[in-house]
Amino acid sequence: MKHKIIFFDMDGTLYQTENDIILDSSLEAIQMLKDKGFIVCAATGRPLNQMKLILEKVTFDYYVLINGGYILDSELNEIASFPIAKQSVNDLVSLCKENEFGLLFHFGDASYIYNNFYPMYYFCKYCNVLDSLFYDESQTFHKRHNAYDAVVLTKDKHAIDEFMKQHPDLRSDLINVKTDGFCFDIFNKTTDKSHGIEMILERENLTWKDAICFGDSTNDIGMLKKADISVAMGSANEYVQSFATFVTTSTYEHGIYNGVKKILNEED
Repeated sequence: MKHKIIFFDMDGTLYQTENDIILDSSLEAIQMLKDKGFIVCAATGRPLNQMKLILEKVTFDYYVLINGGYILDSELNEIASFPIAKQSVNDLVSLCKENEFGLLFHFGDASYIYNNFYPMYYFCKYCNVLDSLFYDESQTFHKRHNAYDAVVLTKDKHAIDEFMKQHPDLRSDLINVKTDGFCFDIFNKTTDKSHGIEMILERENLTWKDAICFGDSTNDIGMLKKADISVAMGSANEYVQSFATFVTTSTYEHGIYNGVKKILNEED
């Protein structure tokens, strides 16, 4: 067996977000990989609390969560974490409060809405991520806990662009979801799924030559570029697909199964 470890993005890759579905064919593919001795891992923008519905269907050997900001082993022990700097969090709270932007923070095992409750609640409901979701009217939870990621809902993209220019320690990804305006993930500039994956590879005495990655979005590009075999979903845009070794079908069309089957046929 040439490759030894495989990483799956969740939303739009393994998981049909709006339908709360993992296809039986995808679960079959994961079992095929495990039977072959692969280490099977999740690599997602989700925090642990937003993995509950997925973990009812499948478990993993490692978890690269919050876009590489929070890395756990199979028993959910923390391997490493990379929170946003406190001052940057404070500045983001002030920006969203002053401009009435929707704001939610991921704190590893829980998510807190700070303002514009209902737009953010409906966003979370659409994404099937209501578990361990709380409302902090006082907007102080970040003062006592580390925030690893912020989700901002706004119609004013210019304000976010200006904020990002003033905070070079941060970067933002535009989230591809149905919303009235723009939805951004904001996290450490150095935080990336590929960085979290490298910690797992080192732990397992492996390299990128041993790794396979599946993804569909811009936050997957880092790992798609570095993996020995990278697979983009058919629903990914052409830019994301350009970084992949090959493109499989979409998550609605058995993309995981088709991609895994192709890889295993070539491995044997």
